[in-house]
Amino acid sequence: MDAVRETFVDLPAGPFRVLDWPGPEPAALFLHGLTGVAEVWGPTIAALGPDRPRCIAIDQRGHGHSPKQAASYGIGTFVADALGVMSALKLDRSHLVGHSMGARVAMVLAARHPAAIRSVAIVDIGPEEWKANWQETVAAFDRMPLTWPDAETAIGGAGRTRTPSSIDAALASGGPDAETLRRIALARLKTLPDGSVTWLAAREALEKTVIAHRSRSYWHEWRTLAVPALFVHGSASTEVRPRVAARMRATNPSVVWEEFDGIGHNIPLLAPSHLAKGLSRFWRRVSA
Repeated sequence: MDAVRETFVDLPAGPFRVLDWPGPEPAALFLHGLTGVAEVWGPTIAALGPDRPRCIAIDQRGHGHSPKQAASYGIGTFVADALGVMSALKLDRSHLVGHSMGARVAMVLAARHPAAIRSVAIVDIGPEEWKANWQETVAAFDRMPLTWPDAETAIGGAGRTRTPSSIDAALASGGPDAETLRRIALARLKTLPDGSVTWLAAREALEKTVIAHRSRSYWHEWRTLAVPALFVHGSASTEVRPRVAARMRATNPSVVWEEFDGIGHNIPLLAPSHLAKGLSRFWRRVSA
């Protein structure tokens, strides 16, 4: 992760952590998924190469070093946070990129505030309400330990970001090396006074977020997307079901569609090189 500057932006909910990679305008703002931190975008941004634009990634509310005691975790507040960061950094119609939870935030922002952005890339999330999804996610959070004896135990156990089979897929598709993945995993943890480690994110905030975001439909926002839009789907992902994908393509055929064969849901870590190439193609198309 090269030439990156860390800063904080003061918003109504508190200071939001920002990672800022220098480059020419228009910039690109990146929004991570549930449980993520700004660092997850490092491999994709590095893969964009020396001609990349200015790239900005934030810790979203409830995550990383950004506010965790916010009053609301509804999607509208996440949209307001992103707009607040763009205003504070004086970003003039930046490109917007989101993965999973961040992709849904990006989709809603693009639909409701089209004049604020130049384009939107929605990485592997659908617009549908999905109760079983949030129930399974909350149950998984409840099964996770709150602390580990040390960071290496956390990374080797529940803190692992990928399964062994998906590591093979990542290496084959140009995924990041093990040391980069280790640094990203460590960025999600904090050390307690006794030397043990815990999640940097607030679990209650994560649960509130997934319940709020998955308890309503955003088909209206998907259908009314009018800014240049890219949808990126991993063919091995279970996050976007085939019938949902078919409906998405039918209800908004203007969206550019990219599908990565054999790649699962966590595209920024499984296939950052593929994602960077797709973004570069799309941004060139938008500029043209």
